[in-house]
Amino acid sequence: MIRFLGELTAEKFRKWLPDSFSFALILTFIAMVFALTITNTEPIALLENWYKGFWMFLKFSMQMALIVVLGYAVGNAPAFSRIFDWLGSKVNNPTSVYLIIVFIGGCLSWIFWGFAVSVAVMGMELARRVKGTDYRFVGACAYISLVLSGYGLSVTAPLLMNTPGNQYMEQGLIDRLVPPSETIFSTFNLTILAVTIIIVFMMIMLLKPKQADPKWDAADRIEKGELVVEKQIEDQDKKKFYTPAESVDRSIVLTLLICICGIIYIFYHFGTKGLSGLNLDSLNFTFFMVGMALWGRPSLFAKAVLSGVRGVASIIIQFPFYAGIMGIFMFSGLSKVIAAWLISISSPTTFPWFVFLSSSIVNIFVPSNGGEWLVIGGPLIQASKEFGYPMGKLIMAFTYGDLCTNLIQPFWTLIYLPVLGRLLDLRARDIMGYTAVLCIVHFITVSILVMIL
Repeated sequence: MIRFLGELTAEKFRKWLPDSFSFALILTFIAMVFALTITNTEPIALLENWYKGFWMFLKFSMQMALIVVLGYAVGNAPAFSRIFDWLGSKVNNPTSVYLIIVFIGGCLSWIFWGFAVSVAVMGMELARRVKGTDYRFVGACAYISLVLSGYGLSVTAPLLMNTPGNQYMEQGLIDRLVPPSETIFSTFNLTILAVTIIIVFMMIMLLKPKQADPKWDAADRIEKGELVVEKQIEDQDKKKFYTPAESVDRSIVLTLLICICGIIYIFYHFGTKGLSGLNLDSLNFTFFMVGMALWGRPSLFAKAVLSGVRGVASIIIQFPFYAGIMGIFMFSGLSKVIAAWLISISSPTTFPWFVFLSSSIVNIFVPSNGGEWLVIGGPLIQASKEFGYPMGKLIMAFTYGDLCTNLIQPFWTLIYLPVLGRLLDLRARDIMGYTAVLCIVHFITVSILVMIL
């Protein structure tokens, strides 16, 4: 029954879900209509809000582009290819591929969501080695593994509320920091995490295709010669004598010196800051050093990066539009109106669920945990005080709503698809049907848990 529902939903999404860029444009118009009809924003002021927000994600866009490009360069290095060859020889059936992707991806995402690109590389490499694997479901499994990031060490809202001088402390809405013991490591969060893990693996087993569609069986198509895998980047410029410029480009010593400096700083950085030092900048810096070390020669590393660049076009053109939507929600007051309305119809018993619901709704338009918390956190904190609801639980209930509708919001597929799309033309519409079923199950389960725990 679940498998049939998954296939049916997947088919509907493939027919009806537009390209992710078109989806961003549609959301922009919907946000504009809501802001004009629900708030008192004038049309020209609305456009100013949109423009003001349009450039808010520039740094984030570059960080995400680097994660995709550098993650691909690292995963495509000869050393990792040998690891994937070994892993592919040990995994002999599609079910194992799906479970490994979710397990390893879930563990990495719990530590830091930025590791998602590594999961995409692993999924692509396993899919092209194990016959009978449905590439669409590989993409779905990789994306589903990101769900566990919302319970983990790198989720923004809990970290922000434990940061001295955060905006809500400066505004006087809170008078103390909210430690991880009340959020990430609370019994409340760990219990819901355990239930979510069980549900995720259960749904993977129920949703997985009985048989791969021949069009999406990458390993079989490669064996038949229908699909050509990109050749491994090699040092083809071998000569007896090199010009001084060519010698520098091929210098392993140059790479070694830079990598030694970088690795020393990486150990210093994490040695002094621990896991709190894990962020997009430190991850990208680590990817830089590891990638250069694995490729050895500067020229080979540059070629590997260049090979991965073509996949980041979607990030470059879509992030400004989502930032613009965030600007509409933030500067027009639309998000506060939505949150206030939902809170007004809640009670002390149902308040946690309305927090979860409001976050789920706003996340469709502002798919960023930190950005969304900055947009609607204020009204939620004020209501939490009125209802006497614990601050730690409030933050996590908000976070659960954010991660739930990520399963039907194609924004975060931009981490995976630039990599997965290099083997087969995989798009968001090809995987969202499967993730939508999990979204429904997850929404129902967490709705119950946030009210009874």
